[in-house]
Amino acid sequence: MIKALAFIHKKDGLSDSDFKDYYENKHAPLASSLLSFEGYERNYIHSALNPLFTSLGSISIFQYQSIESLDVVGKQMSSDTGDTLRNDEVQFMNVSKNYFVLTESKQLTKQVFKKKIFYSAKSDEDLNLLDSYKGIDKISDNLIIEPNEVIGIVEYGITKEVSLDALEHLTQEHPQAMIASCVF
Repeated sequence: MIKALAFIHKKDGLSDSDFKDYYENKHAPLASSLLSFEGYERNYIHSALNPLFTSLGSISIFQYQSIESLDVVGKQMSSDTGDTLRNDEVQFMNVSKNYFVLTESKQLTKQVFKKKIFYSAKSDEDLNLLDSYKGIDKISDNLIIEPNEVIGIVEYGITKEVSLDALEHLTQEHPQAMIASCVF
């Protein structure tokens, strides 16, 4: 499976809740009505829990079964449809900060999680760095197709069994870990 992970930044001055409200009630329905998605989820970053990522609003995931499926959306984005979406994006995004990575993703679980952790792996060891923490299950390594400094964006689901103390300990030891709430 191919996943495009889009790191979407909030427009300056927009709160987490206003960003999520606009994305869920205006932009996501518009995008879903115009594009051919095989999978689309938004993972909202909580500024208070992620002090290194206060401008990041969402890690949005677009899933495709093949390069051909990805090409279909690319063609749609190159048309008037893309212009419509880009005009809407400036209403709530800091578009100049946004970026995405294409990944090859093998799903390790079919379980759906309401909360997730994303971790940028710069080495093979980093791909398993959080595996020993109780209460989180690895979803995928999300290996970047054309890696640069980062080789993968590891995705973990947070289970109901995890304690707040455990999450606080994890973020103190690994401040680059991003905690998010998911919407499918």
